[in-house]
Amino acid sequence: MGTYLNNTLEGNLQTVAQLAISHPGALAVFTKYNIDYCCGGNRSLEDACRRIGLAPEKIKAEIIQQSQGEINDAVHPQHWRSSFLADYIIENHHHYVKRAIPEIQAFLDKVCDAHGNDCLALLQIREHFLDLSEDLTSHMKKEELVLFPAIKRLEAQQHLDHPLADSIQAPIEAMEHDHVAAGELIKQIRTLSNNYTPPDFACPTFKITYQKLHEFDNDLMKHVHLENNILFARYKEKATLGGSCSL
Repeated sequence: MGTYLNNTLEGNLQTVAQLAISHPGALAVFTKYNIDYCCGGNRSLEDACRRIGLAPEKIKAEIIQQSQGEINDAVHPQHWRSSFLADYIIENHHHYVKRAIPEIQAFLDKVCDAHGNDCLALLQIREHFLDLSEDLTSHMKKEELVLFPAIKRLEAQQHLDHPLADSIQAPIEAMEHDHVAAGELIKQIRTLSNNYTPPDFACPTFKITYQKLHEFDNDLMKHVHLENNILFARYKEKATLGGSCSL
């Protein structure tokens, strides 16, 4: 396993997204250093490391260490059928978002009432989270009612032909545009919260609120990665190539 990982991490030409796909253990490393592996995953590892002042070799070493337990390729989402991946996203990410939104909003209301005058950033965080919540709720509904069923119909055809693949390009582009907007909102929340670091005067509720926001941020990155870099990428490739394959 170690030799395989070293070989696949040779050089710095692989993009961050490609590494996240081939080595799911890399997600924890990228999250640790705030390296965007979903909407901003098209940059090289070298470029991403340069932006945060770290050597690529350090990140590679941590990815190798984090990925030691990855024995069976079948557990990698890139090998899952599209219908299974779509259902996984709904069950593990959409459902989480729907549960977390009202909970986090309630916590934000409490801490804003108690500390809003002392920490104006909290009021901005609440405003951004409200915008993010509304956007994600609408976004997930469109995926569940329109795009994911269309993807499942394409998979049922066994072979993708060009016209069918073309039919979902506009919905995919719309979803990716939504992801960029969501990414910008979560980045603003991350910045305003000092990367979810509560101030010295923070009460337990304040600390829990930041913890919940941090969990929401981490889940959103994984969620968007599965869609942009794996599920949607399959159909964008097939439309571009005009070929056919079984998915």
